[in-house]
Amino acid sequence: MRLTHVLVVAATLSLAATAQATPMYAARSARTCENCHVGPNKWENPPLADRKCNMSCQSCHVDPAGGGMRNTSGRFFGQSTLPMIATSPRPTDDWDRNAPYFGRRDRATSYDANLPVGPNTFAEAMEDFEELSQEMADGWARGTPQGKPSAYGLLQGRYERLNADPVLRVGADLRLAYLGSLIFPMQIDVPVAVHPVHHLTFLVNTGVRGRSGEYAETYTKDHSFYFREAFAMLHEAPYQAYIKAGRFVPSFGLRLDDHTSRIRRSFELDGALAESRVTGVEIGAMPNYPFLNASWFRMASRTRAPGDWDITDVDDGWGSAINAGFRELSWSVGASAMIRRRSIDEGGDTSTYGLYGVLNPWRNHRSLPLTYQFEYDTGSLQRASGRSTDQVAFYQEANYVAWNGVTLLLAHDFSDPDTEIIDDEEHRLQLGLQVSPYAGVTLDGRFRLLMPAVGQTGSDLFVQMHFYR
Repeated sequence: MRLTHVLVVAATLSLAATAQATPMYAARSARTCENCHVGPNKWENPPLADRKCNMSCQSCHVDPAGGGMRNTSGRFFGQSTLPMIATSPRPTDDWDRNAPYFGRRDRATSYDANLPVGPNTFAEAMEDFEELSQEMADGWARGTPQGKPSAYGLLQGRYERLNADPVLRVGADLRLAYLGSLIFPMQIDVPVAVHPVHHLTFLVNTGVRGRSGEYAETYTKDHSFYFREAFAMLHEAPYQAYIKAGRFVPSFGLRLDDHTSRIRRSFELDGALAESRVTGVEIGAMPNYPFLNASWFRMASRTRAPGDWDITDVDDGWGSAINAGFRELSWSVGASAMIRRRSIDEGGDTSTYGLYGVLNPWRNHRSLPLTYQFEYDTGSLQRASGRSTDQVAFYQEANYVAWNGVTLLLAHDFSDPDTEIIDDEEHRLQLGLQVSPYAGVTLDGRFRLLMPAVGQTGSDLFVQMHFYR
């Protein structure tokens, strides 16, 4: 078999699973408030402790550490800003950025007098709560929690007719992938969030392990369905503080949608693998622009997947992670650290440290729709012999938004899995095109140049179709 074919098969096997959140979206959204909710109108900024505006994962996801089900702000962003044809009010800065032949076909923007007006303060939202609730038309979210609205929760009316703070939210996430001659299901998730009373949410995300074979192979093999995430969370606290307990992936660095990147896979953070899930407690806060997540957890051995439905299925090892930094409107910087302590048989001890950041010149220059992000990770691990060694990984990516819903991508992955071994470094270059024609639909094509440590360079074309709600 030719080396190029070997590389394609290896890449296929590594890709046949779920993808996660997109931190690039958070960085790009900072250029205008209308990306995440209806226009500011005469909005009055509340005291710092009450503010929900931040560039962190919590802005768009039910899980404050990112990934998985989107909250109402994330859903609004997915309807107003991401697609070529908007189904929520298009941000003013994007009115004239539609692709050729699409013209002004957005269904709800202010040029056709359809721009809604939300409440300007929490007191106003409370006063008009019943009226705003009756105007909701949201098939993916139902009800409102018992008791009066919380000043720290998402306010009704700020997200057009979407239910800002539902009792029940049901989502869906499906990715179909093409690589070489293979077409396979890459991700099938059905997340459910229950928010019976203010300050309390239960989230369960049931997923299928994608495989590179046919659909039947995905469903008939053992251990296909399992809980990707399952936790209880206390939230809607001052400074957007929260605490959650259950199964999750530790918060560390950039939570990329490309789970095969070495900054994820090399450090047991691959969201596609059940082995990356841990069971523990995480706390955090996002007071406007600073952010902090810290966790303590137990995990299964590195060589086995934990129980499909038993989130308490862990071995003797333990770990801890911290992720902190500052996310401004045009830039951000963060640092992460994580340790895992366990026997050699369970995977050995690891210590990992990361530095990452984002530059968003689009915030200050409307004619430059460019955003850049990077992450550098280094850490120690134990070989099977018990001897320690070090590893390094680096990722960088630049996005250029040509038109509404059309993005060009250039990315570079680097990995040195063992710094004591000579010439084992790997590189991967990606040139991509992402097209979001309509809310909840994204087509993503990547031409990838694979440069392994040993052997000749190979390449492949990877395409995925993403449906989400």
